Amino acid sequence: MWLKELKKLFGVRGEWGAPGRSTPLHSETKPPAPACTDGGYGWVIAATCFVVTGLTSSVVRSFGLFFIEVQEHFDEQASNISWISAIAVAVFHLTSPVASALSVLLSHRAVIMLGGLFAMLGMLGGSFGLSLVWMYLTTGVILGLGISFSWIPAQSMVNQYFNQRRAMANAIVSSGECVFSFVFIPFFQWLINSMAWKGAMVVIAGLQLNLCVCGALMRPYRPPAKNTPSSGVKRQDSEEKPPLMDFSLLKLPKFLSIIVFALFSVVGFHIPAIYLVPFAQGIGVEKLSATFLVSYWSVADLVGRLGCGWLVNLALVRNIRLLAMMTTVLGTSLMLLPIATSYPSLAAFSCFCGVSFGAAVSLLLTVLIDVVGVSRLDSALGMLMFFRSVGCLLGPPLAGTLVDMTGNYGSGFYAAGGALITSVGFLLLTDFLMTSSEGQPGPELERGPPDSQRKGVEQCSVCVKAAPPP
Repeated sequence: MWLKELKKLFGVRGEWGAPGRSTPLHSETKPPAPACTDGGYGWVIAATCFVVTGLTSSVVRSFGLFFIEVQEHFDEQASNISWISAIAVAVFHLTSPVASALSVLLSHRAVIMLGGLFAMLGMLGGSFGLSLVWMYLTTGVILGLGISFSWIPAQSMVNQYFNQRRAMANAIVSSGECVFSFVFIPFFQWLINSMAWKGAMVVIAGLQLNLCVCGALMRPYRPPAKNTPSSGVKRQDSEEKPPLMDFSLLKLPKFLSIIVFALFSVVGFHIPAIYLVPFAQGIGVEKLSATFLVSYWSVADLVGRLGCGWLVNLALVRNIRLLAMMTTVLGTSLMLLPIATSYPSLAAFSCFCGVSFGAAVSLLLTVLIDVVGVSRLDSALGMLMFFRSVGCLLGPPLAGTLVDMTGNYGSGFYAAGGALITSVGFLLLTDFLMTSSEGQPGPELERGPPDSQRKGVEQCSVCVKAAPPP
């Protein structure tokens, strides 16, 4: 007994005197490596990422509340005001590879905390409202950078801690966008009514600092120790860091096809958040009632995400085909939304679009993992978000131009729906390429058997938002 205690005191493993079996005491000062047992501290990570997703995505969704206020303040056309949100979302996607690389080079914890500082500075700087160009720089570039540095590492952390329960964990994480939007959107509108849009942005800037607290809770994941067959001694898995960016993914036709799908679909994902409230006010809906349409959308969004997470685990249909169906439904619904001329019909359309939107968004990373595998998720996600920035940058201004030409905010929904319907074609092409390559050896097949063979087993899938939100 006393011999074991002495060995533990001096950090010695195995028998004394055996070569290569002693470990200095200082090397044991790190916390024990958490095993990927789909629980334990992983639930702390999931809860923290829930808050990160909510704080970042709810701000992106709130752009519609500030749209008319900012437009009246600067007396500018809708297309010019649309550039503020377009730049923010574009920078969020454009800098995603940088966020992924810094997470590998530094740590997920450090990058998330840095993102919280940028997000706070972006909202605080925008509250001064010095000029429209100033808004582009602060609420556009700096805020977008903060959202990217916070959101990208958080999504990666969840996938490191969870395996069999990954679908459940990511459904919880992605629901943060819906829950926070449901609570924050009316709260933000109350702030605007009480202290004008500039004062509201100051309060939101303070809320963004909570991202730094979330980052501090992100304990780095290390693979569990394994017994080596040669010596029977527990050793850590190789701690060599993966490459900062795996550009070999660009050689996969199926990955290139999913990139084009993402480029078109992101246009349809973000335009409704900008123009739903202005469209409702344009047909005579009172301001606060129009704001609640976003809350209805958020509740329906949550139902769509959780319901789709449950449906994915049943493995009744391939993930990518389910995504194609949900994207088609969403695109069609958005093109029909402008026919609504009363508040009840607008509320009904908001709920229906919210369900299909939540289902579609929750499947994006699931399908991405089906294409490239979990081990290459960081690189794939970074590059995917980078190319999506083109759609983020051009989509809202294009919709704004249509609104200026027609004088009707409903034109923006036609643009969103058309982009989504177009994106489905590339999604079907990706499905064809994936089906053709199944059974062939390659790193992209590390995900295991096809979806059709997973009945009865809980999938290792991911149900998270894109975007922001955003």
